Amino acid sequence: MIRLILLLCLFVFSPSLPAQTEESPDSEPVQQEKELIPNAAEILKQRHFKFTRDDLIYDINGYKVPTLDAFMGWVLLNNAENELEIIAQYFKDRGIEGKMPLYLALLQGTDWYLKGTSIFAYPPKKNWDKMVRTLQFIEKELIPVTGNLVPVSGERTTYYNQRSGGAGRSKHLQFCALDLTPATKMTRKELHKLLLKVHNSVGKKYNVGLGLYSGVRFHIDTCGFRRW
Repeated sequence: MIRLILLLCLFVFSPSLPAQTEESPDSEPVQQEKELIPNAAEILKQRHFKFTRDDLIYDINGYKVPTLDAFMGWVLLNNAENELEIIAQYFKDRGIEGKMPLYLALLQGTDWYLKGTSIFAYPPKKNWDKMVRTLQFIEKELIPVTGNLVPVSGERTTYYNQRSGGAGRSKHLQFCALDLTPATKMTRKELHKLLLKVHNSVGKKYNVGLGLYSGVRFHIDTCGFRRW
């Protein structure tokens, strides 16, 4: 992968490299290669310093939410373009409109400092229908009441869940749950009033689990009617 990145940098930024001339019989190709290396290193360094935190993270209600650029970087580094296309089409075919940034359903959480894991995780297909039900509830019943929402945790591996302090039988492990925060300003009291109204009205119909956390973060799943 590092070799591929270097090759791409050399290709894309080739105008800034020394122009190549036709070799004479007495030329020394090895010397020419040596001259290219410092220029490539300089290009990589310049690109690095122009890259900012804002390219990767968006702060919302105190949570460090990865941008679409950050997600696509993860997809490309893991050669997961085909897998992404398949799950996106799966959601679309089942009526998911994308009222939220759906790539964040694959976000394990906003703790960027956990070692030995990835910030995103790809769920097993056997669990996709669970997230479809959760997204259908959120799009049809919740967002019309609360306004736009942003996921801050979705699919989790067992390792990430344990290290981040998640419940042992967390519905995040089944790709059934999302932790969310409002995309617009509102108080905790205002948010909880709206959430409880929806849960009391249609929560049992959709088998909704509702968790109210500190601040304006809350949990939604459709794998068991309950509230905490």
